[in-house]
Amino acid sequence: MSIKIKEWISRMPEYIPGKTIEEIKEQYNLDRVYKLASNENLYGPHPGVLEEICKNLDDIKYYPDSECREIRQKLAEKYNVDRDTIIMGNGTDQIIEMICDSFIGPGEGVVIADPTFLIYEKSVVKYGGAAVKVPLKDFRQDVEMLIGSINDKTKILFLTNPHNPTGTNINRREFDYVIENINKDVLLVVDEAYWEYVPERERINTIEYLSGCSNLMILRTFSKIFGLAGLRIGYGIADRSIISALNKVRIPFNVNSIAQKAAAAALDNESCINEIRENIDKERNRFYDILNKNGIGFIKSYANFILINTGKNSDEIVEELLKNGFIVRPGENLGIPGYIRVTIALPEINEKFLSVFIKIFNNLYKKEKV
Repeated sequence: MSIKIKEWISRMPEYIPGKTIEEIKEQYNLDRVYKLASNENLYGPHPGVLEEICKNLDDIKYYPDSECREIRQKLAEKYNVDRDTIIMGNGTDQIIEMICDSFIGPGEGVVIADPTFLIYEKSVVKYGGAAVKVPLKDFRQDVEMLIGSINDKTKILFLTNPHNPTGTNINRREFDYVIENINKDVLLVVDEAYWEYVPERERINTIEYLSGCSNLMILRTFSKIFGLAGLRIGYGIADRSIISALNKVRIPFNVNSIAQKAAAAALDNESCINEIRENIDKERNRFYDILNKNGIGFIKSYANFILINTGKNSDEIVEELLKNGFIVRPGENLGIPGYIRVTIALPEINEKFLSVFIKIFNNLYKKEKV
């Protein structure tokens, strides 16, 4: 008799993580490798955050504050909301799982774009539900189709803004359409992991909608522009009743003490993110200019990554980039074959990447023309 695994596990989509720097160094015998596959902020956290981390290392012998009081209070003051409307997680991934644990039962479901962040589907399947997938329209989330796909079994609608993996946005008109047309008994979860990268003139302040929308939940993170991806800390803001439900399924001590102190210090030194946003914006435009000059297609991005059209030779391009020390995300793994997703990094790294990428791209496609 063999051990039987739960049946739903066989239906769960597999998340394929990006390759590590050490893995590629060993595989290709390289001294220097640049990881441009996971959208980290390569500028890193503010020096004051690193100081705070070092200052609190001696406290790791104690369990962390299970309620994350300090960072929740700082977030409450930042957004002018009640502290009890905020929940912290080991990354927003964990909060997404809490949401599905609290709202999804067997036979119930969610509506998501296709493709999108895989954790939504993994989480709903884990709790016995299913995902209704709505194809992107011109690489953008089709809000009318998403709303139109909600049925009597739908418990949650997930939106990402900016969208991952395409980097496209939802504008205010589209967001207002969702708010005005979504059923009040359906939870609207807006994942804003890359929100701080959006230019201020085009950014939607979704926090302002919370007071009039008891079915709205906003997710943000310290993993992206704040440069704390390795510490895994994200947060959600919603009506107090929703947060209370999530806290009942939240495991104790789910956010470690160093992550809490680092996130609090990041908010104390928040002015640096404006400079990072401006730098990424300049570098993103450099990508656009060089790709345009070489006749290479791409999708305009509102995040710190760009989706590049690499055509039928995508696999070869990814492999050649690895040989040259650049890890990128194959579009095949993201549900967008024929593309690669590239993190916009520091200027000197971007320059090296673009030089190598253009040579590889032109060599592959020029061969076909000969």
